[in-house]
Amino acid sequence: MCRWLAYSGSPILLEELLYKPEHSLIDQSLHARLGVDTTNGDGFGVGWYGPDTETPAVFHSIEPAWNDRNLREVAGHVQSPLFLAHIRASTGTAVQQTNCHPFRHGRWLWVHNGLVRDFHRVKRELALAVDESLYPQMEGSTDSEMLFYLALTFGLEENPPAAVERMVGHVEEVGHRHGTEHPIQMTIGTTDGSSVWAFRYSSEGKSRSLYYSADMRSVREMYPERPRLQEASDETRIIVSEPIVDLPGAWNEVPESSYGLVQDGEDQLHPFRPADTRAHG
Repeated sequence: MCRWLAYSGSPILLEELLYKPEHSLIDQSLHARLGVDTTNGDGFGVGWYGPDTETPAVFHSIEPAWNDRNLREVAGHVQSPLFLAHIRASTGTAVQQTNCHPFRHGRWLWVHNGLVRDFHRVKRELALAVDESLYPQMEGSTDSEMLFYLALTFGLEENPPAAVERMVGHVEEVGHRHGTEHPIQMTIGTTDGSSVWAFRYSSEGKSRSLYYSADMRSVREMYPERPRLQEASDETRIIVSEPIVDLPGAWNEVPESSYGLVQDGEDQLHPFRPADTRAHG
């Protein structure tokens, strides 16, 4: 379906994660191991935060990530302490720039792997639930962007976990009314430029893969011969659809139906439970 990556830590060149690891995100665009699709060639995107700007920059293209010279050029010159990257395998919507992740609203970025099942049947009803002040900003036609704007409607900027729980609850309620047994499949990454939230959930309880890097101090001790690991800060954390390097002990799987928070200080991991939105109108 798709593959994505989130990085938070000391500033690094984008290419350090997008190209250099043996199973980098660019390698996964051709040779994904854990996804539904081996090839993710329906476009890509990167969103990153600079030192003097509150809102992130985004770079999107409909070219296959493995074959885009502009991406390689940008990745070799842009440094960032926090970025999200995504390679796309369409689940039916058009291959166009406005359908490439990350999606951006203000200082927020959003990436998604998965789908809203029977999206063509529920799209209109879901769109009507998007706040009318936000609706004009939707540019594409994907279920992923719809999920983002529903989460914004339900309060993403104030309380991301509660907003995503309400969003998922609403999508499931609408889907069930339209006869869809398992309405949503998702791993989601979102950030405000300071913290990163990652969600893993599906209606059937068999969610797409998602991993986070272990405590960097422990990883450095396990692999002293890896110079890039020795240079990483203690706060460095990577979240990926599938591991970008084969280092036993360096990756933890995000548990089913859970979400994590990467922030300054101690990170968090919590269970994820969709909220019943019918009581909220």
